[in-house]
Amino acid sequence: MENLQRVNLLLERRQRQALERLARQRNRSVSDLVREYITAGLREDNSQQRERLLALEHARTLRARIMKRRKGKPLPDVVKVIEKIREERVNELLGH
Repeated sequence: MENLQRVNLLLERRQRQALERLARQRNRSVSDLVREYITAGLREDNSQQRERLLALEHARTLRARIMKRRKGKPLPDVVKVIEKIREERVNELLGH
């Protein structure tokens, strides 16, 4: 077997019962199932992290293309633009 290390793990009663039932059905140990589920969970986490990193890289590439098209002129501060629009609308509603 691989280089296994003992870990104490607290489970809810229903979790332990479900694991034991599944282990019996599959003729495997609870430990084996837990290792399998942990591996699958870590793989899923890594997959989600990769997706986030790819999205971030795509955003950086898109920003670089926009900056190149704008010849280095920075993008407007969206928060300030929205605040200005709101202020103008309030003044319009108040008749200023």
